[in-house]
Amino acid sequence: MYGFIYITTNHVNGRQYIGQKKYDKSGKWKKYLGSGIVLKRAIEKYGESNFSKEIIEECETKEALDDREKYWITYYNAVDSDDFYNI
Repeated sequence: MYGFIYITTNHVNGRQYIGQKKYDKSGKWKKYLGSGIVLKRAIEKYGESNFSKEIIEECETKEALDDREKYWITYYNAVDSDDFYNI
């Protein structure tokens, strides 16, 4: 597998973030919660312990990863929804 699409959830307010991450040999992907600016601010505010990540799809290529991330962001209307950190 090349990488995965994930949803990070804030357990304090329920807001979520959809993103993609490629697997790495060092295992940093296991603790990765996302890189969005608004999400990073929320993690600083609420603390990492109040967030969890769920892998929702794995992809074989970078192209598939990009396509599926767009699909899931559209599926959840994440950019326009106040329930998500995606901008």
